[in-house]
Amino acid sequence: MYFNRPPYYDTIDNQAQGFLVEMTRQIFDTAGIRPVFTEIPPSRIISYIKSQEKPICSIGWFKNKERESFAKFSIPIYEDKPLVILTLKLKKPLFDRHQTIKDVFSDRTLTLAKVDSFSYGVIMDEWITTYAPPVHGIQSMQSLLPKLIFNNRASYMLVAPEEISVMLKEAELDENHFIALDKPDIPPGNKRYLIFSKDVDDGIIDKINQSIQTLFPKK
Repeated sequence: MYFNRPPYYDTIDNQAQGFLVEMTRQIFDTAGIRPVFTEIPPSRIISYIKSQEKPICSIGWFKNKERESFAKFSIPIYEDKPLVILTLKLKKPLFDRHQTIKDVFSDRTLTLAKVDSFSYGVIMDEWITTYAPPVHGIQSMQSLLPKLIFNNRASYMLVAPEEISVMLKEAELDENHFIALDKPDIPPGNKRYLIFSKDVDDGIIDKINQSIQTLFPKK
């Protein structure tokens, strides 16, 4: 299972596409496994994995303690670039007054747009919980988040730099209106994993891990 989040995963002409989808195809092919790719919203993917009604794998999830309580994980298949703050250029002064991302989270005048089921990695998730920024959450596609920002229903979002151009194009928004901002305390990029329901046999996951190590050896 995968959800719509170009350039990682997408559906084009009824076919699963995206560079993590292609990596996963190679991994499963090398392991001698023939997967069926189905696009499902992220919140439903998590529900299906928790239900353990049938063996399920989904692509490119972050690993955290909560998810480890109900799922299994492969070894990493990809590491993102560090997250950035995406906001409108005209809102840049609101962020320039803050030295760190923790300061941004502590500012009650700035609302974070996010997909409810998304994780930003262990460290960032902990900071969001600790500093409790105002959040405008949605349960659908990430490409709706910049629309919330553009329409002044939220102030910013967190995103990996490699996603920005495709996401704004999908949202039909002019990239020239937006700006990506760094803060010195933003952690390194997150590692992405294949996530499995707990009824997937460990032997199958071992074969998949061997394929990952063969195809994409750690540098």
